[in-house]
Amino acid sequence: MRNPRMRSQLWSVAALIPLVACAQWEGTQVLQGRRSYTWADTLLGSLSPYRRCYDVIHYELALSIDPARQSIGGEVVCTFRWVERSETLQIDLDPGFRLMELRVDGEKVPFLRVKGTRAIWVTLPKKAESWEIGTLHRWSITYKGIPRKAPRPPWDGGLVWDKTPTGAPWIGVACQGLGASIWWPLKDHLSDEPDSATLSFCVPKPLRVIANGSLVVATAQRNDSCFTYKVSYPINTYNITFYAAPGYVSHVDTFHSTSGKAIPLRFSVLPQNVDKIPFLRQQSVKVLRALEHYFGPFPVQRDGFGLVESPYYGMEHQSAIAYGNRFRLDPDWGFDYIILHETGHEWWGNHVTAADNGDLWIQEGFCTYGEALYIEYYYGYQKAVTYLLKQRAYIQNRQTIQGPYGVNADQTYNTDIYYKMAWVLHTLRSRVNNDSIWFRCLRAIQDTFSFRTISAEELIAFMGRHLGEDLRPFFRAYLYYLRPPVVRYRLVKDSTGNFLEAQWVCDEKNFRGPMEFLSGERRFRFELSQELKRFPLPREVETLIPDKNRYLVIATSLP
Repeated sequence: MRNPRMRSQLWSVAALIPLVACAQWEGTQVLQGRRSYTWADTLLGSLSPYRRCYDVIHYELALSIDPARQSIGGEVVCTFRWVERSETLQIDLDPGFRLMELRVDGEKVPFLRVKGTRAIWVTLPKKAESWEIGTLHRWSITYKGIPRKAPRPPWDGGLVWDKTPTGAPWIGVACQGLGASIWWPLKDHLSDEPDSATLSFCVPKPLRVIANGSLVVATAQRNDSCFTYKVSYPINTYNITFYAAPGYVSHVDTFHSTSGKAIPLRFSVLPQNVDKIPFLRQQSVKVLRALEHYFGPFPVQRDGFGLVESPYYGMEHQSAIAYGNRFRLDPDWGFDYIILHETGHEWWGNHVTAADNGDLWIQEGFCTYGEALYIEYYYGYQKAVTYLLKQRAYIQNRQTIQGPYGVNADQTYNTDIYYKMAWVLHTLRSRVNNDSIWFRCLRAIQDTFSFRTISAEELIAFMGRHLGEDLRPFFRAYLYYLRPPVVRYRLVKDSTGNFLEAQWVCDEKNFRGPMEFLSGERRFRFELSQELKRFPLPREVETLIPDKNRYLVIATSLP
């Protein structure tokens, strides 16, 4: 429905939002390797007044999936808390869907679909003028259509319409980076997670649906089977998912968490892979044990841990992780990579979540660093360093780790938010040089920001307080510039003794801190600045090299 008042608002907000999008770049021109962004990106990625006015409490999805037509249709109901005054709400949905009806608190309301974007601007009913701050309300949308088909899931996502080995429909969805509004209507911003969700999917018989959370009820209709799942924890919306295939076999087991509780383990596979369930359990328990050691108890204990065999490689869907690694072990390390990495996201990404895609390194970098900690837990620190050295080969330095804010920047193609960021954390641990403090800090992040969305600024300040240092220059040096800090050094011998002369060269002018050097089996640690300094060395030291196994730096010799 169109509304004259909405048309006038369109022009006023259109004039404002591009300025907001530009403002986030001011003073951060060091960000490199980025594409240009559009008004559609800003509407999807920013928190305009039309979004800030409400806080999502609960989503209820009741959808029918038609594999023959590759279509979706049904109703989505959002329960929200009123936060600040507004005459308009923004809801997001791919423009390819037909929107049949939109209601607020049961009353049919007019709306405007902003051309060329996913934004739907909803005019609130007259009674909204008397809504008190903090009260709960609901909007509901009935819609249908053909969703975007994933070209290369999970990296280039959408709906996955595949076939099982027997030729039956095998359906899934992966939408990290793109956003969940490619297939259902919602407030599509990472900063606003529902506190819980109810997910109902109807599919043609004999398909069976697996989704997040716990199965509440399964019912049979004339030609369809319907499955309802309940998610009892906050969940980021790109994690809301489903899998559908005939004959999914689910095995339920338990894992004894460090919390003292037995948490459910669920493994769902195609019928021909039932014999692989012991493999999945063995790998999963091994990963859970290591990650609980470093990060604390598995976060979604009521909903449990789940792996679901999927028609694509993998994705960290909360309590229903997509598993498409075909039961393969890494030939060098003996673990299943998808189980290790995606399980790590239950802590980094699902439990603690970046509030903006510009900060996606928070979840991807810490999660990738967790892979090295898994190696350390079972094989020791030196083996973990060996693993990190293998990952260092994947660092590209083509885009900055830090992305732009307010434009829903899809960072999933920037591999440096994974491997380079893992090395940044490894470097910070070396810099701290106190594992007791370091690991207490990692655990404190999990405890303090439990089921919260956070910003880079908030995280860096928190870590600085725990580690006793202003970490802003350190993180800016690695996150905002392509080139890592450079250590320039030389060994000087004269009549007065042996000396190291060294300095940092860094695009971040406030960067300073320790660097370690090796002379055979001996290790030396010096506090460097960006001014050349001289440090005394024992006379027997003949050679000295920077320890690049513990620090992500470029090392060059002074003339």
